[in-house]
Amino acid sequence: MKRRQRQAVLAAVDQQLAAEGSWCGETHLQKAVYFLQTLLDVPTDFDYILYKFGPFSRELRAELATMRADGFLELVPRPQPYGPTLDVTPSAQQQLVARWPKTLKRYASGLDFVAQQLGHLGVSDLERLATALWVRRELPDASRDVQALRLNEIKPHVSLTDAADALAEVEGMEAEADQLIPA
Repeated sequence: MKRRQRQAVLAAVDQQLAAEGSWCGETHLQKAVYFLQTLLDVPTDFDYILYKFGPFSRELRAELATMRADGFLELVPRPQPYGPTLDVTPSAQQQLVARWPKTLKRYASGLDFVAQQLGHLGVSDLERLATALWVRRELPDASRDVQALRLNEIKPHVSLTDAADALAEVEGMEAEADQLIPA
């Protein structure tokens, strides 16, 4: 995927998350893109590491900063205790979204799916679910109990019960996502 196409996808992610009620802060975009890339095979090609709040991409952070510098995203401050929102600008609409309709159409079902699944969630839910997806990829053949132990080991504040619930939820998302990915 070319850089501007990838930026068009990022702008579309932001817009669709916002349409579903998302705060659209950086954490929301980090987790949504992780799901797009990992669960739906959208080739954004960001490298992710496991970090404080779950899967995190330094490359994506840099790309979002570049999009801000290019005038495609605007950082909108929000009242305390909330962090800022990243809003798509009219320039992004004209130079990215309108310019790459075939790319966005190709990934439309994945973008819709991720926005519907994650758009209404807060940061702690996103952290838990994204880490559950990470663990399922790390230990694909392990039982849910073993995966739950691993998730709890990575995130001690997530109880074993909540870890198992998150893993079950992600497993359901995986089954739904499999129906969206062309064979």
